[in-house]
Amino acid sequence: FLLISCVLYSQSDQLQSEFEVIYKVRMYPDTLSKSNPDEEYLSLLINNNKSLFKSTQKAKSDSIVLAIGKQQFANPVDGKVVLNMEKVPRVRFKSEVFNDGGKQMIYQELLRNRFSYPLEDPINWKTENATKIIGTYKCKKAVGEYKGREYVAWYTETVPIPDGPYVFKGLPGLVLEVYDTKDYVNFSMVSFKKVSKPIIPMKDVAPTKYETFYKARQNFLDNPAGMISNQTGRVLKPSHAARINSNARRSNNFID
Repeated sequence: FLLISCVLYSQSDQLQSEFEVIYKVRMYPDTLSKSNPDEEYLSLLINNNKSLFKSTQKAKSDSIVLAIGKQQFANPVDGKVVLNMEKVPRVRFKSEVFNDGGKQMIYQELLRNRFSYPLEDPINWKTENATKIIGTYKCKKAVGEYKGREYVAWYTETVPIPDGPYVFKGLPGLVLEVYDTKDYVNFSMVSFKKVSKPIIPMKDVAPTKYETFYKARQNFLDNPAGMISNQTGRVLKPSHAARINSNARRSNNFID
């Protein structure tokens, strides 16, 4: 993980952003229980027709892991490098999207495995006449379907950038808000500013197709505790395994 982070944050000759849009996402982990939604801040870094969307918490987490790794390598204990990850913040929204001229690559994590696959079914938006004001921006309405859900997007032509959070892109202006009609997930813009930050897509990934990632996740959900035990080499107590399985299956709000 440390080596992955070192590669991830190697910033020589890296593409730099011109703008950053911060969004807040509100998601209900369990689609059968609309209580205790998860909330997290997400970042969209934009440079011309390229962009990277990822959790700001994830960026902090990766940075902290790198700092911990450097410190521990410089100060081994009895000749051993011990990585203490207690100070690494929890990341809920782990997916990333790299957009290059309208071609989107999605990055996913499943335990210790990392996957990348191209977006095969971009959203076919239908614009409508409705308008509303978000912040100081006049926005127009569009509707579209993605992975079986109907979404409503509000975009502004004042910022003529055809981008937005996650895969919700391709409209004639920046998407400031998008949500599904059942309110399982809601992205809303918090800020938009000019900023220079490195645009670095996730590294050390296994290129694949969405169908392969989907099957891998289904296999995990069939036996979460068993897969965790296999990857960590630890034998779990039956009570711990039951709790892991129960918690994993309650986190079922996948937007993919």
